[in-house]
Amino acid sequence: MKKILGLIVLLIFTGTLFAQQKTHTVQAQETIYGISKQYGISQDDLIKANPFLKDRSLQIGDELNIPVKSDGSIKTVVTQTEAPEVYVPQEDKNFIYLEIKPKQTIYSITKEYKISEDALKSLNPQLKDGLKVGDVIRIPKKSTDEKEEIVPDGMYKVKKSDTVFSLSKSFGVSQEEFYIANPQVQTDGLIVDTYVKIPKKGKTQTVIQDGFIEHIVKQGETIYSISKLYKVSFDDLLKHNPELVDGLKTGMTLKIPLPEGSEITKIGGKIKRASDNEINIALILPFHLDDNEGKAAEKAIAKDFLIGARIALDSIAYKGKKINLKVFDSGNDSQTIENLIANNNFSQFDAVVGPLFGSNFKALAGILEGSGIAMISPLSNSDDLRSFENVLIVTPSDEAIADAIVNEIVGDYQGQEIQILTDDRYEKLAGYFSGELKKKLKASNISISKNISQINQSSKTTNETLSDGSLVERKDFNPLITVLVSDNNALGDSYVNKIKQMDTENLRAYGVKFVNAYDVYSTQNKANIAALKNIGFAFATNRFVNVYGQNERNTINKFINLYCEAPNEYRQLSFDIFYDLADRMNNKGDILNNLGGENSRLSTKFKYEKSGKSYANTAVRLVRLFTPADESPDDVDE
Repeated sequence: MKKILGLIVLLIFTGTLFAQQKTHTVQAQETIYGISKQYGISQDDLIKANPFLKDRSLQIGDELNIPVKSDGSIKTVVTQTEAPEVYVPQEDKNFIYLEIKPKQTIYSITKEYKISEDALKSLNPQLKDGLKVGDVIRIPKKSTDEKEEIVPDGMYKVKKSDTVFSLSKSFGVSQEEFYIANPQVQTDGLIVDTYVKIPKKGKTQTVIQDGFIEHIVKQGETIYSISKLYKVSFDDLLKHNPELVDGLKTGMTLKIPLPEGSEITKIGGKIKRASDNEINIALILPFHLDDNEGKAAEKAIAKDFLIGARIALDSIAYKGKKINLKVFDSGNDSQTIENLIANNNFSQFDAVVGPLFGSNFKALAGILEGSGIAMISPLSNSDDLRSFENVLIVTPSDEAIADAIVNEIVGDYQGQEIQILTDDRYEKLAGYFSGELKKKLKASNISISKNISQINQSSKTTNETLSDGSLVERKDFNPLITVLVSDNNALGDSYVNKIKQMDTENLRAYGVKFVNAYDVYSTQNKANIAALKNIGFAFATNRFVNVYGQNERNTINKFINLYCEAPNEYRQLSFDIFYDLADRMNNKGDILNNLGGENSRLSTKFKYEKSGKSYANTAVRLVRLFTPADESPDDVDE
């Protein structure tokens, strides 16, 4: 009886609280939607109670009637006050405020203001109920160059590699605080290019578990403030917290139900690599097992990587090492990576290979930073990976490839003119290449062009008198060095055809990156290779298989015996990564203390050097071609 009486008193108190709020003075940036939600009424009810809103938009200073529901009907007793006509501002330093006109749609607004629909809805949650004429929505302003949106104060624009864990760490708040500040993330997850709120540290004392937010009541909080904070009704609060009939007390723990469909991922304490006597490796690949359609290219790459890994680990087993491999499906989503870490014991792994794509790999590296677990980036070699510790960057940088050819030219330079051919994609790399040559050669006669017609070997003509007294013209070609900095096959064909027409005795030519015109194993490329051998052509690239090496031939035969075909580039790369990784590991799975030395595998050469906090592979494949008397290319790696 006491509890029932307490409930009645509480309801009377709550009713009195809301009954006292009969009017509301409009402040800057408030909307009809926001005010209606604040008082738990519909927009239509609010407009009926304030008929002038049918004729014009909401204005700052308007005193609105808030209908009070006592018997289910709406009471309207106060008319519009004579407030000055101050309109909602058209813009401030963060936003443009747009009043919705007839015939405007979400689609038309996104096109006009060049903003994604997801971003627009993240800034205007009321849009989930549709767009209404007269509503005021906010749109982020553009920077002065009209390209980038200005990120509003107190907000953050989600990037592809972001996870709740990484953002919470960046903002210095708990994962619970982030989820509470951004309820939409509880159900929708992080959506790239949308805006989330930066939580205020220590604003709430909460734990999220078992479908509830457990909130510890702080002094000064009220049922109304808690309901507003979590966007939960009083009925739901009372349903899950019956002790509220005795009143709200500081220090009590309230259970706040999460919205239906919520998916909360929390990563617990710091992950540390377990020290045991086993070698455990995780492979994270985009198999897209839950997606039967689409993503075919990613699925194919994942399959090839798994095949290469299996052949490598089978080969390393002959050296007496037992490797435990566990494979995970990452999809192509950073949040999936966070879910994998949260739901599996990654402390057991000595190394993790993958994910394949840079944004997902950065999500993994952020979570496992400081764990002592080696993380191997198979494809991405972006500079920002160098800020993560224990990361091994497998693919050498373009600058490392360029450096190999710079060193070749420096060793053979005799004052020749140097002409560099490149394209739009590699113009910056060509500039780096030219700069390194100028530093090491002290040469000024170096030019860069994106036009094949400007690659020319100059000459001079002189008259020469023969022994019989006859006069003939002699053409003397000036010494020239040419370099193609590109992997564009069409440009590569043009380049090789151009240098084939030049005087071979006064020409040295090189390639930075690989094009099909350098393919020494193609039967359709014999004429090109013969011409390139005449000038001692050399090129550098990330990966190249020397099929004349015995170890390489044995490995290729394994692939052919099992899969009836030679390994493609992804199978080659995966084989190399896993073979080199397992070969370097001791029997306890330690790799980070065994990165010294240089190794050549099937197609990849490995030499790890410290780069920032990470370890970057700086070794490239440098291929020199012999004269026609030779029967095979000379891969200087061997």
